[in-house]
Amino acid sequence: MQRARLLQSVWLCRQRLVPSPGRGPSSASLGLRYAMTPPSVYPAAPSLQLRFLSTGGVASAAERRSRRHASERPPVSIEDVWTQLETYYQQHSLLNYEHCQRVLDHLQSSPSPQGVSVEQLHFLLGSCVPEMLPAQSGQERLQLFQSLWAQLLKLGGQPKLDHYHTRLQVLRQNRLPLSDHRSVLAEIAVYHGAADASLYSALLDVAGSAGNMRQATELLAEMRERSFALTDRNFYALLLGHARNGDLAGAESVLASMRAAGIQPGSNSQAIWFEALVENGQVTQAMELLQTEAGFTGPQLLQMLRGVLAGKAVDTELAQQLVKELPREFLTGLDLPPAIRSLCIQLVHQGRTQVVMQLVSALPAPKFGNQNQNIDEYGALLLQEFFRAHVPLAQTLQFASELVQRSQNPRALHLVVELALRRLPSSALHCLQALSTAGEKLRPHYFWPLILHHHRREGESGLLRLVAEMQRMGVECDDETLRQYLLPHLTQTLTQPLEAIKALESAGVKPSLTLCPIVSHLLQQNQQMNEALDLLKRYPTRLDLSMLLQPLSSLAVNARATKRFELFAQVVQALQQKALQRGEDFVGSLLLQMTGPQTRLRQDAASLSRFLHELSRLELQLSPAASEVLLSLARQATQDTELIQDLAKALQKMRNTELTLPADTASLHGGFIKHPRDMSLDELECHLVELESKQLNPRGVLRRLLQLSVRSGRLERAQQLLAKCQALKVQTSAGMMASILDLHIKLRDLPRAQEALQRLRSTYPAFQIDEHKVIDFAGLLVQGQQLEAAKQLLQRRAEQHKVVGGDYVIKNVWQLLTNVAQLAASQPPSNSTSEGAEGSKPRNLTRETLDFLRELGYCQSHNALLGPVVREWLLRGDLDAAVGEFQRLANNHKHTPLQFELLSLLVRLGNGDEQELARFPATTAESAQQNLAAVTATVSRVHGAANMNSALLLALAESGKEAQLRRLIINPEFRINHELLVKNCEHLGQEGAVRTLLRLARGVRGVQRSIDEQKIYDILLAQFCRSNDYEAALDLFERLEADDELKVSQEFLRNLVQLLQVNRVEIPSGIALRAHIR
Repeated sequence: MQRARLLQSVWLCRQRLVPSPGRGPSSASLGLRYAMTPPSVYPAAPSLQLRFLSTGGVASAAERRSRRHASERPPVSIEDVWTQLETYYQQHSLLNYEHCQRVLDHLQSSPSPQGVSVEQLHFLLGSCVPEMLPAQSGQERLQLFQSLWAQLLKLGGQPKLDHYHTRLQVLRQNRLPLSDHRSVLAEIAVYHGAADASLYSALLDVAGSAGNMRQATELLAEMRERSFALTDRNFYALLLGHARNGDLAGAESVLASMRAAGIQPGSNSQAIWFEALVENGQVTQAMELLQTEAGFTGPQLLQMLRGVLAGKAVDTELAQQLVKELPREFLTGLDLPPAIRSLCIQLVHQGRTQVVMQLVSALPAPKFGNQNQNIDEYGALLLQEFFRAHVPLAQTLQFASELVQRSQNPRALHLVVELALRRLPSSALHCLQALSTAGEKLRPHYFWPLILHHHRREGESGLLRLVAEMQRMGVECDDETLRQYLLPHLTQTLTQPLEAIKALESAGVKPSLTLCPIVSHLLQQNQQMNEALDLLKRYPTRLDLSMLLQPLSSLAVNARATKRFELFAQVVQALQQKALQRGEDFVGSLLLQMTGPQTRLRQDAASLSRFLHELSRLELQLSPAASEVLLSLARQATQDTELIQDLAKALQKMRNTELTLPADTASLHGGFIKHPRDMSLDELECHLVELESKQLNPRGVLRRLLQLSVRSGRLERAQQLLAKCQALKVQTSAGMMASILDLHIKLRDLPRAQEALQRLRSTYPAFQIDEHKVIDFAGLLVQGQQLEAAKQLLQRRAEQHKVVGGDYVIKNVWQLLTNVAQLAASQPPSNSTSEGAEGSKPRNLTRETLDFLRELGYCQSHNALLGPVVREWLLRGDLDAAVGEFQRLANNHKHTPLQFELLSLLVRLGNGDEQELARFPATTAESAQQNLAAVTATVSRVHGAANMNSALLLALAESGKEAQLRRLIINPEFRINHELLVKNCEHLGQEGAVRTLLRLARGVRGVQRSIDEQKIYDILLAQFCRSNDYEAALDLFERLEADDELKVSQEFLRNLVQLLQVNRVEIPSGIALRAHIR
């Protein structure tokens, strides 16, 4: 979905860094953009960091393969690509170069750019700077900018002055020259007239940044011709130009000119003078300047650091000192400061890894405040870039080890292993060895990706060599590794099971570990019972037979079909003799598994008798509980008394009272009482009555019953249970307290909800409340006129925990926004206006809240969530603003929120409905008709004319305008979407809009090309059947019966009769007669 306000707060933050006309000099005017910290509204998402393994640059082999097969994949929409770009930015405060290229490819592939707004393109243009795309060179960023600029011209036609300022900013920050400034001035003059002083200042900044003093002299001459006074910013640009050229004498002359002009050099000029000293190799003087001058700000120190790092020979001591001088608040956080991280990424892709290591070593280790914070976030993105830039593995491991030693990232080596497994499997073994050398215990699942990689590259022999390498590192293969990863990929080796065990033994895996998984594999995959018997005879290993129940149960299906009952019994006997738990009823458990629900053996008593006969002949035994269950199943499956007697004799012979059936097996057949966690609500209620009648402890059942009652919406019962818990002083768990909070939220009891939340936080501070409960509580705060408190709550949650958001909380977000709309409508009209491009329009509180929630990650733009934005204007009685908002949302997001409600309202207003006109005093019937035309045109543009016509029919039916509806229906040029109309009718039926559907049915009567009239009546009746509302169904039938022109279908009558019979209602004689019921 299209985003009209992409990251609005980020955009505003970026705009502040672009000097506008009339703005005085600032740190931003020096180009110190690298001091910008990312907005705090974007929570870090470390769990997602490894999904995006770079900021662009060199593609891995896997990515190259994915590109070769890109034509085989379904096309990705521009909205999806933009969502990926936005998500990556929220996580890393950087842009992914590949995402930018995909957006550009989409724009270039269409004749007219669609799916991206001018504001979004402006955002991308301003992002072609080293901080946002650090992995690319300046020329690559410039090429991307030029391609995006061409798309901007196609989309907007005439660039704005802000776009030209952004263009100059990109050149300045990339230190790229502007070849011909006069052509740029001429181009701007065509659209915006003569250039002003601010534009000349921006041009001078570009010349100074590139060290082009010839161009700077020309610009100064032109400024004198136009009588533009020189400002601090202009002197700084000249000073920077001399510094970039290494011209100390020129820089000193600029400083002298500043003093002559009455401008005392401050920290800005000292920062540039520092860069001039570094450019000339006078590091000692630069260090003295840094130590003597104490007024440098964070942005200035970062600019000085960039100057130090720009040279080929970097003085690491000076760079480290600059890092240590940075303000403490700039260095605090769980990851590298974004500006320094961008610098490091640039250096990595320039092959200057040692400088990066020295730079990071000067940074303080993060301080972890609580257990919920991630300790593996520091430097994670930088490690990814090491792999992207093909840094030698030894340097990568050295950097990770240093991060661990300095306590900056205790899991840095683990991250390197994970990255190697994903991006460079050939080096993963070296990384695992380094992890082991560092004292970390290696686990078998670390090698799972390597097992798959070696199997693809080297086959089964390579797989066995890897297993031997695992043993050398002291890693024993566990059962899951053998079953899920090794054995399924040893297909050829397992054709000779005995040789397979020997091969694994030679690789270091003991037969005691491999016997059970290999037997399970032989039985389940290949039904090789003879080979399994041979292995069991050769090796005396004790086995955990519970792992073999499922394979044997599957094998029993094959044994029954092929009549190999005897061989199956021999396998069971061989396994029973090697049982690890002698007292457990393995045979009984197996038979119960074989006769489980939905199995054929459960209904085939004859085959069950054959199995029991062979097992009895081999003197195998089972428990009495299993015997009774099997006999009961046989009696249900057959009426053959002789067969049942034979089964009973066999079971009696096999009974052994010393054997016990495992609890999990018995519970499947009703052998034990369910645990309360597995009970339904009704079962819990019965269990509670039983416990209370026996005066037993009901506390556990009360806790569970309270939670389920709140979850299912039985609030009155939940209040009763809460009173019981308080009377019995039941100990409250964290989950129970969260349910109590949810109960008060649903009851709209704000004071008690606040009290419950405070108690939960104080008792269980580490407990994480569900997002939907947090959003619901915020909605309750809004309902209580506490919007700012609600925002603070959501902001705090996003800062402390990763926000998942998405569809599962969309209803909760919708309710919150609806409460905001009602709050805004209840407040007196305000003269305040919204910021940005829409500064002339009145403020919409709901839209601002939606943008706030989107920035935090709770939701994205959705048709349902945009509805409250329009509803705010309707609640205020401002119809024109509502229609304007509807059009804006449709244009920007391709959604039409409140479409049906708005169309219905405009139809009623356009027909002079006095009651509706009273709600909107400033609206007349004529203006309503004009707004209706605007809305229908907008819907047609977004969804097509046929879909719009279908929606208009329903709006006319809802408004009671049957004559207008009929005129449209009989018009042969009036096209509709039949499937959409049926779907909307079903939705209205679920909402109980009986009158609307009846009007629509009468309107479409006799018109074959539209929806069938009888279909509408069937939809209504189906809904009444689902809700078991026989009275409404009878009322519908009486209405239809009163219509002489309508003949009700037999299917309708049969469904009505069935509903009446289910409710044991006497069938009226008229219905019985017509339905042919005796």
